[in-house]
Amino acid sequence: MPPSSGELWGHHLMPSQIVVDCLLPTGIIVPLLCNRDATLERVKADLWLEAKKYPLYWKLLDPESYIFLAITQDAEREEFYDETRRLCDLRLFQPILKIMEPLGNREEKMLNYEIGMLIGMPVNEFNENKDLEVITFRRNILKGCKDIVDQRDKGGAHMRALYAYSPEIESSSQLPPHLFEKLKKFTDDNSVIVCVWVVSEDNNRMKYTVKVPHTASPSDVIGDVIRRRSRAMGMTKEHAERCIDEYRHLYVLKVCGCDQFLLAECAISQYKYIRECISKDQIPQLMLHTRENVYATLPETNFVWPSYMQRGIQALTEINNQQTISQWDIHAPLRIKICCATYVNIKELGKIFVQACIYHGTEALCEAKSSKQVESTNPRWDEWLEFLMIPDIPLSARLCLSVCSESKRRNRKVQYALAWGNLQLFDFNNRLQSDKQSLYLWPMPQGMDDLLNPIGLPMSNPNKDCPCLEIEFDRFSHPLVYPPESHFEQLARMATAREYQSGLMQPRDPDSRELAVLDEIVSKDPLSEISEQEKELLWKMREDCLVRPPSLPKLLQAVKWNDRENVAQLYQLLRRWPLIAPEIALELLDCSFSDLQVRAYAVKCLDAGLKDDKLAQYLLQLVQAVKYEPYLDNPLTQFLLKRSLLSQRIGNAFFWHLKSEMHQISIRLRFGLVLEAYCRGCGPYLKMLSQQVEALDKLTKLTDTLKTEVNSDEHMKFLQEQLQQADYQEALRDFHSPLYPSQILGEIRQAECRVMTSKKLPLWLVWENPDTMADVADMEYCIMFKNGDDLRQDMLTLQVIRLMDSLWKNEGLDLRMIPYSCLATGKDIGLIEIVKRAKTITAIQSCGGALSAIQMDSSQLHKWIKEKNPDRYEEAIDAFTKSCAGYCVATFVLGIGDRHPENIMVTEEGQVFHIDFGHFLDHKKKKFGINRERVPFVLTEDFMRVIAKGSDQPAKQPGFKKFQELCCRAYLILRKHAHLIITLFTMMLQCGISELQTLDDIGYIRKTLGVEKTEQLALEYFLEQLRNAYGDSWTTKVDWLFHNIKQLY
Repeated sequence: MPPSSGELWGHHLMPSQIVVDCLLPTGIIVPLLCNRDATLERVKADLWLEAKKYPLYWKLLDPESYIFLAITQDAEREEFYDETRRLCDLRLFQPILKIMEPLGNREEKMLNYEIGMLIGMPVNEFNENKDLEVITFRRNILKGCKDIVDQRDKGGAHMRALYAYSPEIESSSQLPPHLFEKLKKFTDDNSVIVCVWVVSEDNNRMKYTVKVPHTASPSDVIGDVIRRRSRAMGMTKEHAERCIDEYRHLYVLKVCGCDQFLLAECAISQYKYIRECISKDQIPQLMLHTRENVYATLPETNFVWPSYMQRGIQALTEINNQQTISQWDIHAPLRIKICCATYVNIKELGKIFVQACIYHGTEALCEAKSSKQVESTNPRWDEWLEFLMIPDIPLSARLCLSVCSESKRRNRKVQYALAWGNLQLFDFNNRLQSDKQSLYLWPMPQGMDDLLNPIGLPMSNPNKDCPCLEIEFDRFSHPLVYPPESHFEQLARMATAREYQSGLMQPRDPDSRELAVLDEIVSKDPLSEISEQEKELLWKMREDCLVRPPSLPKLLQAVKWNDRENVAQLYQLLRRWPLIAPEIALELLDCSFSDLQVRAYAVKCLDAGLKDDKLAQYLLQLVQAVKYEPYLDNPLTQFLLKRSLLSQRIGNAFFWHLKSEMHQISIRLRFGLVLEAYCRGCGPYLKMLSQQVEALDKLTKLTDTLKTEVNSDEHMKFLQEQLQQADYQEALRDFHSPLYPSQILGEIRQAECRVMTSKKLPLWLVWENPDTMADVADMEYCIMFKNGDDLRQDMLTLQVIRLMDSLWKNEGLDLRMIPYSCLATGKDIGLIEIVKRAKTITAIQSCGGALSAIQMDSSQLHKWIKEKNPDRYEEAIDAFTKSCAGYCVATFVLGIGDRHPENIMVTEEGQVFHIDFGHFLDHKKKKFGINRERVPFVLTEDFMRVIAKGSDQPAKQPGFKKFQELCCRAYLILRKHAHLIITLFTMMLQCGISELQTLDDIGYIRKTLGVEKTEQLALEYFLEQLRNAYGDSWTTKVDWLFHNIKQLY
C-alpha cells in the first residue's frame, strides 16, 4: 500500500495513543500524549495545561489566538482552523504540530482547506499554477457559478427549496400504458389512492386516505386532505372551501421515510415515487409539512470570493494587445520540426522514428508523416515535416505524435508505438502554436495497435520522468490568430454564390431516389462507415438535411474539415439548424466531433431538452465527454456546473463522478478545477459533501487495515471494535447517502454490520432511518462498501440496464427489473445498494440439500419461490418470468460474461437480477485460455422450470411461450434505440475501463442488436441465440456445478 494512504505516514490506522511533539510560538517543544481520536480543541486544552510546566509560558496569549499547523502526507503545510477535526483525520506526515497565530483571511483559508480535503488535492496547487489558461478558466468559471447562485437566490425561498430538495419527476407527464393498466385494477376512473399523514409536534398522527385523479397536483391532494379534515370537524361546505383556498398553498407534501418533497406543481403521477408505488401495487405514503418549516431548514447563501479573483492578469492583457496576423493571410504549409527525444525506453536496441499527423476529432486531415529512423541510443532528428496549408487548419485541430520502433516478426517488419502525445494547434486564446515545445509523452493504451492516439487528451504528461519529445513550430513576424466569425460568414456567402454560378447548387425538387438514399444514410448507426460517395451526396443535399434535423451527425461526417470554405458553409447552416433531441445531441459530444461550434450547439440542445431525470440518466457520459473538450473553458462544463448548482441531487452525482477519477494524473487538473468551482458554488451545502467524503475515508482506512494487518478469523471482531470508536461513530452517522442524497443514514447498526467473505472483503453496512415516518417506509438502509474493485464497469452496466428498463416501460413493457444503484467514489472504491429480501442462486440451492447445492436438482429454485409466496404464487411466477426475460435480453445485448450462481440473485417476491458485472462486451472469463461460457446468456433448466410453474417439460408449457414473446418484444424495443445505446458506450471510451478501450469493443453491441440487418433477420438471429441458450443449458449447468464445488471446498 502507498505509505501516504492512512491516518499517519506508513500506518493505515494511528495507534490508539501517540506522543505528539508540539512546537510553541516561544520555540519550546512540548511532547504531549494524545488519544488518536482527540479533537484539536482537546489537544489545545491539554497542551496549555502541560505548557505551564515549561519555560516562557507567560509569553503565550490565550489559546483562541492560535491555530495548529502541520506537514501533511502530501508534503504540504496545512493550517487547521476547524478544531472539531480529530487528530487521526489530519493525515499527518509525522506527529508534529506547530502552534502559530493565523495570517491572512481566515474564512478563505478555512474554505480552501475544506475544498482541498473534498477534492483530494490542495487548492494551493491551483494558486501556484501559472498557466494562463488555468488562471483565466478559474476566474471565468467562478463568475458563472456566482451568477447561477444569484439566480437561485433571486427566486426566493421556493427556488432555494427546489435546489435543496430537487423534485424527482419523470420528463413526460404521460403515464406509460402499463401503469394505466395497474390503475384500472384499483379504480375505474384512473385515479390514485394516496395516504397522507399529519403529525403534530408531540408526534400524534392522523391519517387521511384520499382518492384523486392521477393528473392532480400536490396542492390538489393537500386540498382534498383539508376537505376531509374540515368535514370531520363539522364545517359547512362553503367554510371548508374557503379553508382549502386559504391553506392549501401553505403546506407541502413529503415522501415518508426520506427527504423527498413534492415541490413541483405537476401531476402527482409524474413523480417517480408515485409511479413506483403504482407499479408495485402500493399506496403512496406522504406526510404534510408547512412550507414555513421546510423553508426554515434552508441555510443562507454565503458565497466567498477568493483572493485570486482580485488580481489582474497582466500577461493576458499584454498578449491580447499584441499585433496579430490572420491565419488566412499566410499561404504556406504547416511545418513542424522534430528535434530530439529523451528518456525513451526500448526493450531492444534499434532504430526509432516519430510518426505525426493532424487530426480533427477522429479524422485525419492529411497524410501521416514519418521522420527518418535513428538509433535509439541517440534519438535526434532535426527534421522538418510538412502538413496541410495553414489557412485550412480548423480551430479544433490537434497534432498527434508518437515515438515508434520497428521490429521483425516472422520475417516481416512490424511497427509499434512506444509513447504518444497530442497538442492543440491553437491555444485557448485562438493563437496558432509557435516556437519550441517540450511534449512529455504517455504510454500507449492497452490493446491499441495504431501508431497514433487521436482521442487521447491534448496535454503534456505531468510526470517528467517519461519520454519527452522536443518539437518546433515556424515563427512568424506576429502571432497567427484564428479569424473571427464575421470572416466565416463572408466566406460562406462567397462560396455558396460560386456554387450557384457554377451549377453545383441549383434550386430544385430533390429526386425521390436520392431522398431514399439520404434517409438510408441517416438511419445508419453511429459506428457505421459512410462511403465517399455517400458523403458527397450528404453535402450536396445539405439543404434537404436541414428538414431532417437528426441527420446532423451524418452531415458533419461529410464536411471537409481541411477546407475552410466547407467549414464556413457548415457554420452558416448550423445557425439555421433546428434543435435536435438530446439523445442525438449526445452523439455530437463524443470523440468524433471536436469542432467548438458543433459542441456548443449540442450543449444548447441538451439545455433545452434535458430535464433533470434525463440529465441524471446521462450524467456519467456527459462527465466523460468533458475529456473530449479541447479547452478548459467550454459550454459543456458551464452547462454541467449550472445544472449541478440548480439541483443538489444532480450536483451530488456530478461531484462523485468527477472525484472518482481524481487519481488519474491525465485528468486531475481539469476535473480538480471543475470540482473547485462547484464546491465554491455550494456554499453552506458543502458540509453535506464533507460528511460523505469523511465517512468513505474512514471506511477506506478500515478496509485497508483489514486486508493487510488483520487475520481472517478476527475480521468481525476488528470491524466491531472500530465501529465503536468515537471518531467512527461520529463520522458514520447522520449524513446523506451518496447513492440517494434524499436518504439520511442515521445511527449505524454495529451488530448487523459484517465483513463479507469474498476476496476483496467488502463491508455489509446497515444504518437506521432517522425519519419520523420511517416505520411506514424503510426502517433501515443497507449498503455494501467495496475497496479493491473498479466499480466503473458495474456502474456503466447498471446505468444501461436502467436505461433499457426505462425504454421498455415507455413502451408499456414492465419487466420488473432491479437496476440497483452503484457508485464509484475513488480508485477501486465505491458503494453498492443492497437489495433486501434476496438470495443468490447458490444460497437458494443450498436450502435443498447437497444435490441441489451442486446443481443436480433443478426443482429447488421453483420450490423456494413457491414456499416464499403461498398467497402470491402466480404474481411471483409472473415477476420471475418477466425479470428473467429482461435480464436475458440485457446480458445478451451487452455481452455480460462470468455468469454463475453466485452473481445471479432472486428476491422473495420472485424477481431475478444479476450482480457483479466484471466482464462485458463478450470479454468472457477464461480458464486455461478457454472460454468457460459457451452460451450467449443464462437460461438453465432451473429457470425454465420456474417459468413453466414446475413442469418437467418446461419448453412445451404456455409460460415458456410467454417468456419467448417477452424476450422478442424487449429485444425489438432495444433495436429501435440502438443508436443511443451505442452512443453511450462510445462516450465512455476515455474512462479507462479495460474492456472498453476501442470502437471494436463497442462493435459487439452492433452485432447483438443486428444494426445492419432487417428487423426480421435480426429477430431470427436473436431467436437462434435464445434456442441455443436453453438447448445448451446443460453446459451452463456444468459450469455452475464446478463453481459450486469450488465454493464448497
